Amino acid sequence: MGLGMGTGMKTGMTSLLNAVGDKDSRLLIGLMSGTSADGVDAVLCKVTGSGRSTRAEFLHLTSVEYPPEIRRLLLGDLRLLSCEEVARLNFLIGEVFADAALRCLAEAGLKPDNVDAVCSHGQTLVHFPEPDHPVIPSRATLQIGDISVIAQKTGMLTVGDFRPADMAQGGQGAPLVPYVDYLIITHPTLGRIMQNLGGIGNLTYLPPDATPDSVVAFDTGPGNMVVDGVVSLLTGGRDTMDRDGRLASSGRVHRKLLEHLLDNPYFKKLPPKSTGRELFGIQYSKSLVETAHEMGCETKEDIVATAAELTVQSVLRAYRDFVFPLGPVDEVVVGGGGARNPYFMSRFREELHPVRVLTHEDIGIPDQAKEALAFAVLGNEVLSGRTNNLPSATGAGKAVVMGKIALP
Repeated sequence: MGLGMGTGMKTGMTSLLNAVGDKDSRLLIGLMSGTSADGVDAVLCKVTGSGRSTRAEFLHLTSVEYPPEIRRLLLGDLRLLSCEEVARLNFLIGEVFADAALRCLAEAGLKPDNVDAVCSHGQTLVHFPEPDHPVIPSRATLQIGDISVIAQKTGMLTVGDFRPADMAQGGQGAPLVPYVDYLIITHPTLGRIMQNLGGIGNLTYLPPDATPDSVVAFDTGPGNMVVDGVVSLLTGGRDTMDRDGRLASSGRVHRKLLEHLLDNPYFKKLPPKSTGRELFGIQYSKSLVETAHEMGCETKEDIVATAAELTVQSVLRAYRDFVFPLGPVDEVVVGGGGARNPYFMSRFREELHPVRVLTHEDIGIPDQAKEALAFAVLGNEVLSGRTNNLPSATGAGKAVVMGKIALP
């Protein structure tokens, strides 16, 4: 009986994977939570084809905020978390991601049986792209929000844990969205920079009629993370962001402090490269505030303005040093939370003129939906049996299929 049951289960699993894999068009839910750790974006989309024939149609977006106590843990000093707390968070975040997927479905008037798969990035807890630990010389990354929890709670096939396969081939495991940019945003005649400003800033350069080897992508440095951290520290946690860029717009940039901040070795490092809260997290924000006071930059507005200008200038430096020499740039398309910050957008338009500075909305993709949609497309490639990383962006030794599958 045991053998027969096992064979039946195997046949059922194979049938499910084959049924999904054989489809030309799939209804998918993409799940994403970035380094700002403000919550989970769930995007329902229809993805047709695969590879360069991929077409992604946005259908519905749902955003679910993390409970305040969970967000405090994720944005705090992660070195203080115990193994037990990490393990429990892994399951708890999985439940939050599952709830987001189910809410998205309910709002769209659909049921789990209508959807082919959930594709989850997870919540990055730590990301160490270099094997530079003194005792354990290995790359490492950890995205929590266990995909088995998501699959079991939603009853839907779940794809996730994308980064490790790239890192196992010597890559940075980041950035991953550039592969999707290459598939769906490459223009036949225009050179485009896709600039994401989440917690961390990252870019994809797509030359006209880009090929996989011509795409350049890397993390530029802080996006919103440092500004958010500074605002939280200066307001005693009352505010967690510079809403509408009001503080930065009303302050004056302290040039000496800015020059000191831009001297960080990360900004000079050649791509491919990636970073995260290990470098630009709350400890960095604390150091920035302390250094600001030491240098005589005292007002809240001036400190926030300087932190915001750090994001702007680190992005511009990345363009000048690593992108502009490669080919034409006709458009810069800004996405993520930073696209809704008037300070960032006005400064980019001032500095980059006559290059057009747009948002994802201007090219037909809701800003908040872009990254969750991107992971749906990455999951679609997994289900199609295709490689889905860009070694030119991550530094991996070869193209690989990134992602694991959990069955409901």
